[in-house]
Amino acid sequence: MSGWGGIWDRDLYKCLLNGAVAPFERWTCELADDLAGREVDLVVADAWQFYNVAHDLTHLMARLATARASAVLRRPIAFFDYPVVPDEMAPGVSRQRAVATLRLNKAEAMSKRAAAAAIADIAGDATDIEAVEGNHAFARESFREPPALQTLLQTPCETPLYERFGEQRVQSNIYFDVIRWGHVRAISEALVASYGSN
Repeated sequence: MSGWGGIWDRDLYKCLLNGAVAPFERWTCELADDLAGREVDLVVADAWQFYNVAHDLTHLMARLATARASAVLRRPIAFFDYPVVPDEMAPGVSRQRAVATLRLNKAEAMSKRAAAAAIADIAGDATDIEAVEGNHAFARESFREPPALQTLLQTPCETPLYERFGEQRVQSNIYFDVIRWGHVRAISEALVASYGSN
């Protein structure tokens, strides 16, 4: 069980299932204050991929926090996203233009792979990424322009992968509930309503 935003995944999932918006609003506000306080010029966050709810909500909160910090600083802060998984593992998500691609050397890529394998919660994801991308799976970092904010609130054309994973875990008696797009959409809509549609 990995930690996220100062809480455990299970606590994040509980907030989602209960429709608890306040923690997400608080995290967005704290992040905006931190970005403005450090006078950042650039923010890179997880891409919105319908793969993992924590990654998707991190993307949204970072976007909104960046816009808020930019308003406080009265200057633009660049925002790009980083696809956590390959496009092939995120069906139904629009592909955005890469603004930069960093190619890692063999030692850097091996180090990145070893770091991912060492974290039990993501070791399976790392194996899945390798199965899709082959030998160069960890040798490239792409940074992209994010999709239009309002597109994040649109119902996906395919069942999000996090729903499929959740259904499998419920069938295996690992989880009791499945986080659905409706849970994510409700939190997302509330955040956009609170922080604007920048």
